[in-house]
Amino acid sequence: MKYTKVAGIQVSGMSLGTVQLGMDYGIANAGGKPDLSQSFSMIAAALDGGVTSLDTARAYGDAEEVLGAFFKEYTGEKPFLTTKIPRFELESDAQIEKYIIDSVETSLEKLGVSKVNCVMLHHPANLYKHGDVTAKHMESLVRRRYTDLIGASVYTAEEVEQMLRYPVYTATQVPMSVFDQRMIVSGTLAALEQRGIATFVRSVFLQGLFFLEPDSLTDPLLLKYAKPQIQQLRAFAEDESLSIAQLAIAFIRDVPGVTSLVLGVDTKEQVKANLAYFDVPPIREKTRHLMETAFADVNIPEIMRVLSRPKS
Repeated sequence: MKYTKVAGIQVSGMSLGTVQLGMDYGIANAGGKPDLSQSFSMIAAALDGGVTSLDTARAYGDAEEVLGAFFKEYTGEKPFLTTKIPRFELESDAQIEKYIIDSVETSLEKLGVSKVNCVMLHHPANLYKHGDVTAKHMESLVRRRYTDLIGASVYTAEEVEQMLRYPVYTATQVPMSVFDQRMIVSGTLAALEQRGIATFVRSVFLQGLFFLEPDSLTDPLLLKYAKPQIQQLRAFAEDESLSIAQLAIAFIRDVPGVTSLVLGVDTKEQVKANLAYFDVPPIREKTRHLMETAFADVNIPEIMRVLSRPKS
């Protein structure tokens, strides 16, 4: 696994995403939220396997509390911690300042730490309205020594451009996958790399969509916009003698400018499997080019309409 130095810490190419530890999440997750013992075993397996980066958020149910409980018993070196401030709709400078400070102080208390390594805005809307005020108070988190880096979790290249208007932001989290190459094609990832922005990539497996049986899909949107693509992805994996997961990780892992892939898990076994996926060799250039062409026009917004629905 590769490591990239960020804020003085060697950040692993895989970051453990913790949304599944705090709430039911993912279209392919049939087991639901794990109990505390299961969560602890997943975190420990990741850290023991060389993961040095954990990703969480106030909005991830009780994920921060789970991590805090784990750290009370953990005696090893603390990993690179990222958390996120929930979306807010406030008007005054004082209200925004209070919300940002209170949110991070709450996260620190739940995590049982005096400082995290990165704090991000969880919703890009807060980069726009009162963006100057928000950037000012986000920057104050560094002066208060609550964090080393500040940034924003975004969805589109346009939102990255908005973030880059404010030099105080030095980290971001973006969606990217074999099906979703918008950040690459637009040149956004290259711009982030040029600016030295730490770039964490989420949705590498599209919330588990890649692992669904194509013939089992019933949703009309997935039948139209995902089934043919999943079938094609399986063919590419077979040609490369890789599993779907290995192919999906290798494709994004080797894109210049990517700092770490944020992967959520449902079991300890998945943690170990994900770690092993990072050891696969690079995809052949011919196959990579074919994949770039084949999945250039996947309708991600329509797929996300399905994936973002509340689980029933």
